[in-house]
Amino acid sequence: MRISDILSICVRNLTRRKLRTFLTALGVVIGVGLIIIAISIGIGLSRSYEEQLASWGDLTVIDIYNWNSTVTLDDTAMAKIQALDGVEIATPFYENWDVNFQVTAKNGRYQMNGNLYGVYPEALEKLGYELKEGSYLKDGDRPYSLVVGENYAYRFYDTKKQRNNRVDPYPDANGRIKDPFVNVLKDKLVLALPSQKYDSNGNKVGKDIEVKPVVAGVMLKNDANWEATNYAFMDINEMKALIEKYNRQNGIKTQGKKISYQQAKVKCVDVDTVAAVQEEIKGMGFDCNSMNDSREYMQKQALMIQLVLGGLAGFSLLVAAIGIANTMIMSIYERTREIGVMKVIGAEIKDIRIMFLLEAGMIGLLGGIMGVALSFAGSWGFNHFAAGAMGAGSKLSVIPLWLVLVALAFSILVGVVFGFLPANRAVKISALEAIKHD
Repeated sequence: MRISDILSICVRNLTRRKLRTFLTALGVVIGVGLIIIAISIGIGLSRSYEEQLASWGDLTVIDIYNWNSTVTLDDTAMAKIQALDGVEIATPFYENWDVNFQVTAKNGRYQMNGNLYGVYPEALEKLGYELKEGSYLKDGDRPYSLVVGENYAYRFYDTKKQRNNRVDPYPDANGRIKDPFVNVLKDKLVLALPSQKYDSNGNKVGKDIEVKPVVAGVMLKNDANWEATNYAFMDINEMKALIEKYNRQNGIKTQGKKISYQQAKVKCVDVDTVAAVQEEIKGMGFDCNSMNDSREYMQKQALMIQLVLGGLAGFSLLVAAIGIANTMIMSIYERTREIGVMKVIGAEIKDIRIMFLLEAGMIGLLGGIMGVALSFAGSWGFNHFAAGAMGAGSKLSVIPLWLVLVALAFSILVGVVFGFLPANRAVKISALEAIKHD
């Protein structure tokens, strides 16, 4: 028999008893619809969690802290971390608390105690700090080049005023943000390391160090990366040299002492490599954490929800599959004479088997299509509710194309698998006995 003839017979048999076909497919509709919605809620929750975590910080960044570690976080350790598979950039965040950094402008009238980090020049761009103006640190910059946070200029205060000596970076009652006292890109700045050595009479006896930095760029403020708001960054080697010069001129012995960093950041190539890199760093003896810790916990929660809902939907689909098998067996009893006639006129056994498997598969496909439509309606309802409860733009349920295709293929497979036993029963019927059957 030609495949077109087999398809024609299948369609005729299914449409002959429309109500029974519909009721059989209805179980598949409910099962497939529930499974898609269960998986889509898991996908939606995972995406929602990742968006939430991304707003808190970069999911690919690992923070290393070395407050109480027995191992040294120095340049040698940083080189080993940089060499790990999956690491894009690793840099110390060098902050020397033994030295006081002061930045002044406009002949010393405006001053601030500047929080300053030393980093590898290429690190800021790779770590994802965005620029508002200017450029990143790079080799060949003018000596003591800085990249500062967007609100860095607002940290200057007027030394000639006791009250109202600062400008806030926040809108006033009219929604206007005042300009800071200092334009860090245009005004001349002085970076000083004032001596902290005094004699018994309170007179300063040490030597101050002063250099003239230039601001190469201003970063966009970022709630996730607070350093990009208020801090300044300098080439770590220049910062070390500056501190060494200060120590030398003030008789502070540091020769031979290895600099141990208290903090570092590691940028991984993608989210999937973070866990492995983090384990490697912990294996070196360092404390570290990342947003991936929270991400994995949230993903487990989403997976648990998927399994619970998917399990309930699976039982519904199992009941639907039994219904398909029952319908096909009933169909065989009703069409026993027809099967016998087909055998007598020369229909091959494989054609009869294919005919019943196609009918079962078509019931599964019909249920799958209707189930997909039901799932999209349910997904819209969930998202409409989520938008009201969680805020506009929130999606509790996300149905990707691959999920639709997998669901349709699965519904067809369910029909074929549970139609296999009735199909085998049909081909075993004796032609002579079948013809005698009423």
